[in-house]
Amino acid sequence: MKIRFERANIEDAETLIDIRNLCFYKDYLKYGVCPGYNITKEQMRNSIIHRISYKIICGNQIVGNISVKDNKDNTYYLSCLCVIPDYENKGIGQSAIHFIEQEFPDASSWTLETPADKVRNHYFYKKMGYNLVKEIDEGPVKLVVFEKIIKNEEDI
Repeated sequence: MKIRFERANIEDAETLIDIRNLCFYKDYLKYGVCPGYNITKEQMRNSIIHRISYKIICGNQIVGNISVKDNKDNTYYLSCLCVIPDYENKGIGQSAIHFIEQEFPDASSWTLETPADKVRNHYFYKKMGYNLVKEIDEGPVKLVVFEKIIKNEEDI
């Protein structure tokens, strides 16, 4: 299965909304809210313009989305990594993490948030070298923050 990653553009907005809706529908049903679900075309366009957004492509089909925020201090926030359910458990998420880490070799750290009760997500991120560093219990969904500190060659 050949996976590739391409920068998203404005023309991809509706497709990426459909992808995110497939990915986050169960979370929306479970929690009653989900920031990745049912976003507007304008919100998606803003994400594509103001963040670094990629399409995850398998064959000729877009099967996922990655969105990265550059904090402008060599730290990055992974605001979205999603793969449609039919393509989960095929190594695509691992490939996506490896891809973004190679795309941003200046990164000193990565952070991300995920629901506190999403054990599969926790397992995945830990397997990819992330550590749980904080809990956020301020909104309708309790979240946890994961962080990965990157060891640069100068640090070794």
